[in-house]
Amino acid sequence: MGPKPETCSELLGPLRAMLGLKQVAMQRGHFTTDQVPYAAAGLLTELVYRGECRASDLAHHRIVDASVVSRQVGQLEQAGLISRRPDPADKRVVLLRATADGERAVAQLERKKAEWIGEALATWDDAKVRELALLLGDAMTDIRRYATNYGVCATDSVTKEGTR
Repeated sequence: MGPKPETCSELLGPLRAMLGLKQVAMQRGHFTTDQVPYAAAGLLTELVYRGECRASDLAHHRIVDASVVSRQVGQLEQAGLISRRPDPADKRVVLLRATADGERAVAQLERKKAEWIGEALATWDDAKVRELALLLGDAMTDIRRYATNYGVCATDSVTKEGTR
């Protein structure tokens, strides 16, 4: 049966607040480095965690238009944080992967984020943080599956950067 719409509405406020705080933290430099272009940090992180893949796969997974990924790939490549190579299975396709510098930059960003969250949640214990991480992970898995399977967030020219 699933949760009632009223119950789901209770979730929207905290989610909006989290997204807003993320934007404030990024704008103040908490989640960025000099090495990683501001707008492309999420894509680089995705590439480090997913491993080598096509730009179209990144666009699909991030639920953004391919032009957004293309622009960010250009920025990251110019900064020496990613590299391209032809797909051995299909020479028409290019595979992207993070360079060693890109992996180090993501590790630095992730450390900064974890420290920032740790300071913000200083009164929480590890068990409570783990429970939240598990619940949010489960929720995002289901929401992403629903969004991509049912066309709610189809990757087309209407889907813009910042909508995810």
